[in-house]
Amino acid sequence: MGAAALVVLVAVGVWIWHDGRRDARQPSRPVSVVLITIDTLRADRLGCYGDERAATPVLDALAARGVRFPNAIAHVPLTLPSHASILTGVTPLVHGVRDNTGFVLGSTFPTIAEQFRIAGFDTAAFVSGFPVHRRFGLARGFNVYDDRFPRGEDPARLPYVERRADLTVAAALAWLQRPGSDSSRPFFLWLHLFDPHAPYEPPEPYLSRFRDRPYEGEIAFADSQIGLVLDWVQRARPQDPVLVLATSDHGESLGEHGEPTHGLFVYDSTTRVPLILAGPGVPAGRVVPTLARGIDIAPTLLDLAHLPPLRGAEGRSLVPAIANPEAAGDEPAYVESLYARLGFGWAPLYGWREASWLYVEAPQPELYSVAQDAAQVRNIAAVQPAEATRFRRAVAAAVARGRPVEPVAPGRDVADRLRSLGYTSGGPVANPSLRDPKAMIEVAVRIENAMANERSDAVGAIAEFRAVLKDDPANPVARRHLAIALSSERRFDEAIAEFRRLLDEGNGTRETLISLSDSCRLGNRLEEALAAARKASEQDPTTPDGADAMGKTLVALGRGDEARSAFEQALAAQPDDPDALTGLADLAIERGDFPEARRKLEALVSRDPGDTAASLKLGVVLVRMNELDQAIARFTTVVSTRPSNAEALTNLAGALAKSGRPAEAVPYFERAVEAGAVSPMVLNGLGFARFESGDAAGAADALKRSLRLKPGQPNVAAVLKQIERRND
Repeated sequence: MGAAALVVLVAVGVWIWHDGRRDARQPSRPVSVVLITIDTLRADRLGCYGDERAATPVLDALAARGVRFPNAIAHVPLTLPSHASILTGVTPLVHGVRDNTGFVLGSTFPTIAEQFRIAGFDTAAFVSGFPVHRRFGLARGFNVYDDRFPRGEDPARLPYVERRADLTVAAALAWLQRPGSDSSRPFFLWLHLFDPHAPYEPPEPYLSRFRDRPYEGEIAFADSQIGLVLDWVQRARPQDPVLVLATSDHGESLGEHGEPTHGLFVYDSTTRVPLILAGPGVPAGRVVPTLARGIDIAPTLLDLAHLPPLRGAEGRSLVPAIANPEAAGDEPAYVESLYARLGFGWAPLYGWREASWLYVEAPQPELYSVAQDAAQVRNIAAVQPAEATRFRRAVAAAVARGRPVEPVAPGRDVADRLRSLGYTSGGPVANPSLRDPKAMIEVAVRIENAMANERSDAVGAIAEFRAVLKDDPANPVARRHLAIALSSERRFDEAIAEFRRLLDEGNGTRETLISLSDSCRLGNRLEEALAAARKASEQDPTTPDGADAMGKTLVALGRGDEARSAFEQALAAQPDDPDALTGLADLAIERGDFPEARRKLEALVSRDPGDTAASLKLGVVLVRMNELDQAIARFTTVVSTRPSNAEALTNLAGALAKSGRPAEAVPYFERAVEAGAVSPMVLNGLGFARFESGDAAGAADALKRSLRLKPGQPNVAAVLKQIERRND
């Protein structure tokens, strides 16, 4: 039996054992709460929701010892606004977060974490995807908010956008196990796992096991990691009552209605989610048919924890429905997607979901009988005019009461990271076409595919974006990404022209200004680059990306002191901003201030221990400071995790040789050469290390290879002659 399978069985066994000794009495100790949100999880891909091929034993066991809601609805098929509703108990109409980009949860809306902290709970969140980064306002109330996404090593992807479930769970377990923590204090833990989100790339053994169903493989992997957390909680605190709620922020279309992923439509494929609840006060094995909503989660958890409700919450506690589903009745779920309106200038979608009906307000209104048409493919609005009118009025009244839609154009840093996850950038769209998203789904898919290929096939992406603009010339997303793809192909003048067209048409955002600045800088139009960056920074000095763009341009202009000030401005906005830390470290190295470079690089590595580039640069700085033992330790750590990294192998070999350990340096030089570092510098290092270790023949071979690559090296040639004379 594999280790992963054993872990799952242990976790399942613990929870079954715990259920056997649970009783209905109110716990004598305060209840701890674990809220688990698995991003992009369709309900019908879990075993307990009817998928016979699912490999989700942990969540299935949780449902067996608790309650399951088969009709749970998310309000938005997007990560940030849906989580904002989960944490506040209010819909997007109230909290105002309508998209993943361009919005921040306001401080006037109390969150469930704040309520738990006021009650004395230790609160912590461990999240896995950039859309729930602290900058978007979800961290309020958490004593710990861990959103340290790794840099990653894939050049085709942007860094710092997500982390795998095992890394997030490891961070959560480290917090739970931290020395000196008060085991008598109840805790509220939010665990967010991003793995089922596209692209679907589960790790082994799930990759092989689910080769034809990688989405399900991601779900199975996430399920196994949840088991580790639940297992530890029960084993470490066996006497503590623990309430666990598992749900999702939205589902995944998987091709239904022509949509590959999510965000555009509000059908059940992307809004119906699992909702499983187990713990003190929750009966075992019950299925509750009551319509549950994302806004009901916070009121329910607070009710079961015997805490006051959230001020202003629209949701209701589901505890009465759990006790007596027939008496509780249903409340309708408001659903929406403004993704098409904010990103593409198409019509927004507003909807109303009841137990038996789904209504979608669109240029062509839609009405579906959920009971008779679960897939929602037969629009009966024309044959059910009375029902359609009733729902249209309900939607209109709800939207009229809601807050106005007021997106703020995101910075380039935010837009880039969200784009790498498949999301377009929101912002003002001048002269929107307001076309029906149903009629534009093929265009949306073409844009999504082209965006996915921007970094790996920029030429193909350019052709696709130009074709899209012929069909939808007012689409600002297609034009913006055309410019980005042109820039990646180093066609800077063309890219600059497209960015300026966006600005001239009134579709300029800070993202556009910063991308324009980057293209101008890379195209050696430095004064234009600086002007665009400065304008972006002035528009919003509270975010770092405008100042970062200024700093990079000032470095290119040779104005180091001004660049330093710009990067410091970026750090003031975000103390762990990686671009600013990197820029300041490079400037410190350039002026020979190695202690300052060391501090900035250590901050980068502390932010992301897996940042190979920062670790290697820190090691080089330590060598320059003659801190050879620390440098060797740093390089050794990188080599242990990246055994084929030629730069790490070369630096480790060089540091060992410099510290008087040539025999230890030789195998690392040899591995560096095998890894592709075939340069005169590396070959010379190998030759000298072999010579000092007594291997004259090996030294001569390496030095000859170096001289063949670069003949004009008199010192190397002299050493080679000395070796050859000795051999003679």
